[in-house]
Amino acid sequence: METTAESLLSKLRAPGTAPVHQIGIVVASCDEAVARYTALLGYTEWRRSTFGSEDVGRMTLRGADAEYSMRLAFAGNDPELELIEPAGGESLYSEWLAERGEGLHHLAVVVGSLDETIDTMERAGFANIQSGHGFAPNGKGGYAYFDTVGELGFILEAVEI
Repeated sequence: METTAESLLSKLRAPGTAPVHQIGIVVASCDEAVARYTALLGYTEWRRSTFGSEDVGRMTLRGADAEYSMRLAFAGNDPELELIEPAGGESLYSEWLAERGEGLHHLAVVVGSLDETIDTMERAGFANIQSGHGFAPNGKGGYAYFDTVGELGFILEAVEI
C-alpha cells in the first residue's frame, strides 16, 4: 500500500474535481492581506466571511472538541485562494501564525467521503490535526487537516462539500 500523502489523497479525491481545490494562506489581517494579494496576483473580486462554531456542527483540534473562529477572504477558483485570519480560540491557524508567521498553510482537495479519508490518512500515519463537521446551512459538509508538514512542508486539507 502506498502511504505518501499525495498518493492517498489522489485516490480519495472526488471524481471530476480539480487536483488542487484550494491554496490556504494564514495571515495576521485579512484586510491587509487582501490588498497585498490583489496587488500581487491581480484578483479584483473577493468573497469574505467569518466562520466559527455557529457555522459548523462540531469542530476539533487534535481530537478534542474545540471552538475557534476565523476571518476568511476567497478569490478565484480551481484553485481557490483562501486567506485565513485567526479570530478567536486556539486553532491550527493561530498556532501556525505564532510559530511560522504568515504564509502558505495548506493545499486542499475535495474528497468523496471525509470519514473514509480521515480513517485512511490516520492509518497511514498522517494525524488529523483539526476538523469540522456539519457546515451551515445544510449541515453536510466537512473538512480535516492532516499533518503532512514533515513530508510536504505544508498541511493537506480534505474537504467534503
